[in-house]
Amino acid sequence: MTTAQAAPAPSPETPTTAVGKQGPNQPEGSPDPFGGLVTSEELLDTTVENGQKQSLRLGFKVTGDQPVQGAELGVHLPPGLELNPQERPSNCEHFKVDPVREYRDEYLFCSFTGTFEPGKYYRLDTGLNITATPELWRDLFYVTWTPGGKPTYKPQQGGVKGTAAAIKVTPSEPFKEWSFWGREVAVENPANQVDFTVDGATGSGPAGGQVLLNPGWQIKGTGSVATTALDDSVVEAEFVLPPGISFVGGRPGPEGRRVFGGTGGSVKGTFKIESWVKPGTYHGEYRYKADRGPGHLNIADIDRDLGNNTAGLTITVTPAGGSQPGPSTSSSASPSPSGSTAPSPSASASASTAPGTGNTPGPNGGTGGNLANTGSAALAAGGLAAAALTLGGALYAMTRRRRSA
Repeated sequence: MTTAQAAPAPSPETPTTAVGKQGPNQPEGSPDPFGGLVTSEELLDTTVENGQKQSLRLGFKVTGDQPVQGAELGVHLPPGLELNPQERPSNCEHFKVDPVREYRDEYLFCSFTGTFEPGKYYRLDTGLNITATPELWRDLFYVTWTPGGKPTYKPQQGGVKGTAAAIKVTPSEPFKEWSFWGREVAVENPANQVDFTVDGATGSGPAGGQVLLNPGWQIKGTGSVATTALDDSVVEAEFVLPPGISFVGGRPGPEGRRVFGGTGGSVKGTFKIESWVKPGTYHGEYRYKADRGPGHLNIADIDRDLGNNTAGLTITVTPAGGSQPGPSTSSSASPSPSGSTAPSPSASASASTAPGTGNTPGPNGGTGGNLANTGSAALAAGGLAAAALTLGGALYAMTRRRRSA
């Protein structure tokens, strides 16, 4: 099986030791740069509607035994949760797109000066107003509080200072705190569910050569969807091919751990034809992979119409040495718009399908019959990234370090 996996998207970093056990407030040994603060547990409504506004008075508790000098709030906004540009505080810096990681999220970092006492609770004096838009379906909202004005992660360029009045951190009544310096929450807008579709293609090439096929994919609807798993992708695709024909390279589909509604593109795949394949017309399929095994998301959980997830491939094999026309593009496949930002690695180009019944290589390189249209083997076309989550899934960042830019 040939699999082209997308590179894992960045994840929040995890402290090396438990919060409150060692850190800036307890400096013995190797200080943990992220210890000393834990975030409030209540953050936002997890099920929202288009246009819904929420005012978030985010808070933290000082867990160490020494005062904390300064604090930094990091808010990670997924597509579909927005902060009005006119309401961004002047002591906050906003990043629309991370130019280093090319990961389509918004970040807001707010710095606070002052001394924060051990065991005390603090909240924003004015809430951050978050609005839900049609871009949201299922995604992740993430908040961090770190001491000393040192965020766990911050892009190095592209930030814009806010112009609204500065916000402050003020003493608060006790609240239920999360047992960590950062908290990730799955949020959904069920009305914006997406629909994955694929389109077929035709092409021809000589025995012993290659055939170029350009089937298409589209994601209909408006909502984005992201996965919690660090090494998972929203969906995967596969080619089901006749014996003697194998997928060896190309761009199989959207890449990353998040998928955006309204995007689309084409495979532009290269397929190898073994020299023993007889001339003729053969058929295969391009389809989203439904059964991805334990621990992976099921396409049925994130796709509202399973009937358009499979499309046909028609491959005409010409005699060896014959001409090879260019790829045939499906009529409805659309080029990928600007919404798809993650780089797409090339697919592995080494493996081939195992021969099935009929058309197996004979002695001395001959063929044992016509190439069968059935008995085909499936090749994974790649980790179609972009990205879906099962609400209530494991927090994807609590045991891994956020990679530095």
